[in-house]
Amino acid sequence: MDKLYRRSQILDLLKAEAVADQAELRRKLAQRGIRVTQATVSRDIRELGVAKTREGYRLPEAAELVAPPQPTLPVILKEFLGEVRQASNLVIVKTHPGNAHTVAMALDLADWREIVGTVAGDDTIFVAAVGVRQAAQLRKKILAVLAS
Repeated sequence: MDKLYRRSQILDLLKAEAVADQAELRRKLAQRGIRVTQATVSRDIRELGVAKTREGYRLPEAAELVAPPQPTLPVILKEFLGEVRQASNLVIVKTHPGNAHTVAMALDLADWREIVGTVAGDDTIFVAAVGVRQAAQLRKKILAVLAS
C-alpha cells in the first residue's frame, strides 16, 4: 500500500468525522481495504499533524485548506486492479474488495473521452463508454497503463 494513498485516506476519514482513538482509525482504514499496524497509524498521525481532542482525532485547521496530494492513475490501477473485460459498450473492471470506488473516481478524474461515466460497487466497476468501439479502446488504454 502506498504511503501517500494511506495518508490521504486518513485525512479523508478525519474530514468526515472525529475518530476516538487509533484502534478506531485502524478499523475504519481496514473497512477501506487498508491494513496497517498501530505503529504506522501513530507515525502517520504525528507526521500529518493531526490533533487529539476530547472529541477524538481532528485535522488542524490549515490541513483542511490544503488538498492532500493524490496518487496518480497508474499507481491506483497497479495497486487495486484485478481484471478488465468488455461487455458491449461497458468495460467491467474488477478490483480488490473495497477498492472499486477509489478506482472509479480515478477513472472519472482521468477525463478520458471514451468514458461517459462509472458505477462502482465493492469490487466491481461498470464503466460506460460512448459505444462498443470506444469500450474496446478504453479496455486497451487501461491495460496499457497497467503494462507501463
